[in-house]
Parts: sequence; C-alpha cells; structure tokens
Amino acid sequence: MPIYEFRCLKCGCEFERITLKPLGEYKFDCPKCNSSEVEKLISAPGSVGTGGNGTSHSCSGGCCGAPPSKSKFT
Repeated sequence: MPIYEFRCLKCGCEFERITLKPLGEYKFDCPKCNSSEVEKLISAPGSVGTGGNGTSHSCSGGCCGAPPSKSKFT
C-alpha cells in the first residue's frame, strides 16, 4: 500500500496517509488544523521497523504526537 506524505500550508504539520486508490481520487485534510490546503511531499521509499527501544512507529514525528525519529545516517 502506498504511503503518501503531506505538509499543511497553514500550520506546517507533516503527516502521512495510506491509500489503495490513485492519489488524485482523494482529498486529505490536516489532522491538526483541519485545513484542506496541503501539499504532497516527495518522499523516499521506506520500511516499517522497530526503534532502538523495541517500539515501532508509522509516524516520523510532527503533529501526530510521536517523537521525531532519529536517523543513524545523519
């Protein structure tokens, strides 16, 4: 299933959405401020894994409440 990343143009919140249909058939609103003014971000392919403490997150941080992920490559 494709995971698309978006950024709200009003509040700056970044969020992800999973969809089975083509992206053009959906209209996503910001989960923080409910604005429909969002832009699709260009994102690299990824995989689901576990953090260093054994927990798994599908959100990389931002407005979902999960702590920002730390990459071992930066």
